[in-house]
Amino acid sequence: MPESRCLQGIWSSPWIFIFAASGSAVGLGNIWKFPYVLGENGGGAFLVVYCLCLLLVGLPVLIAEVALGRTVRSNPIDTVNDLSERRIVHPAWVLVPWLAGITGFLILTFYSVIAGWSIAYLDRAVTGEFNNITQVGASSMFNELLATPSEMLLWHSVFMGLVVLTVGQSVTRGLSAVVRILLPMLVVTLVLLACYSMMIGNMSEALNFMFRWSWQNITFDVVLAAVGLALFSLSVGMGAMFAYGAYMSKRMSIARACSIVVGVDLLVALLAGLVIFPLVFSFDIDVQAGPSLTFVSLPIIFGNLLGGQFFAGVFFLLLVVAALTSAISMLELFVAWLHEKFYIARLKAALLMGLAVWFVGIAVLLSLNHWDSKLMYGLNLFELLDKFTSLILLPVGAILLSVLVAWFIPRSMLQNEMIAKQTSHFQWWYKTLKYISIPAMIVITLAGWIGA
Repeated sequence: MPESRCLQGIWSSPWIFIFAASGSAVGLGNIWKFPYVLGENGGGAFLVVYCLCLLLVGLPVLIAEVALGRTVRSNPIDTVNDLSERRIVHPAWVLVPWLAGITGFLILTFYSVIAGWSIAYLDRAVTGEFNNITQVGASSMFNELLATPSEMLLWHSVFMGLVVLTVGQSVTRGLSAVVRILLPMLVVTLVLLACYSMMIGNMSEALNFMFRWSWQNITFDVVLAAVGLALFSLSVGMGAMFAYGAYMSKRMSIARACSIVVGVDLLVALLAGLVIFPLVFSFDIDVQAGPSLTFVSLPIIFGNLLGGQFFAGVFFLLLVVAALTSAISMLELFVAWLHEKFYIARLKAALLMGLAVWFVGIAVLLSLNHWDSKLMYGLNLFELLDKFTSLILLPVGAILLSVLVAWFIPRSMLQNEMIAKQTSHFQWWYKTLKYISIPAMIVITLAGWIGA
């Protein structure tokens, strides 16, 4: 008897799901954010804590989100509505997928602006504007980009156009076709770039910084940063994996697939570090440069390397590809809901949601120049959305979704979903989610609020 199918379709093979989920996880968080957060938090000590957070928090929550998506074979909102109609959960739980969808929507409004910076820097790299650039010149280049809303609007529009065109296709023709090509290309190119970087850069100091650690370097701030990055990097709490789980074959082990996704996510982050840090140490750049590490420090490095123009172009192309594979998943939840609930064609639904993101994105990019007024807590709109989503919406969404799965969905239903083929693996996931992941997220989230 054939398995039930989602209206959107089913991934054509288990590996397409892994590519799609990995593509959602692999994004600016891995290539842009991971290196600078690692640099700000002492290197090896942060990496050890980050790996533990992926294992004990990120992986269990990811499995929970995918499993919930596969239970009913529908979009996240209708899935929870269906469970409430069957009196499995209270109707109020439908707020969780709504929260997840809104979180993804808001993140995409400023994520697309940052992705636009990547396209702008790809253009600058290809045209040779990095050649022999100085610290003053690199800083001036970035500040000029932020001060030019017309250019940011152009690249923001180009990026959102790519996202809409991809999401607007069917699961088999759009998402799977894109990730099947882009993700392997991204990983292979990162490996080649890392080899190049370690050959010409200061490999020994970079490896020492990234992989040596001591207990005294592990502080609460390091743990806080690691948990936050683990949730952001894996795209949990935004409903993306929820939606992707609905397209997953019932014959595949969710635990196995999600473990591979987490492994790919970590691999890409480490490769990004191995691309950046040998060059950073070779050119004596401050590893604690923060968010400007990619857009200010790297142009200086590439601009003074033999063949730097080519490698700069490749790197920023990778940044654009990584941003695209993540962004398409952020739009998927509401596109799937509009398609299934109101029978709106996927392309039209994607266009409607994409236009909404595009309009808010205009306000976001203007908040970096003409509308740079402080709205709340001394933050402009760009900064406010970043803080609001990362400190409140993402962790709260992840917590609520995990509580729903661990404490309210019947255990027998979860076991029927074949989360893991072996009972011992299911037990590990179920107990870890209940007694480690959820308490850890609650404590870290509350501590983050107090600290903020």
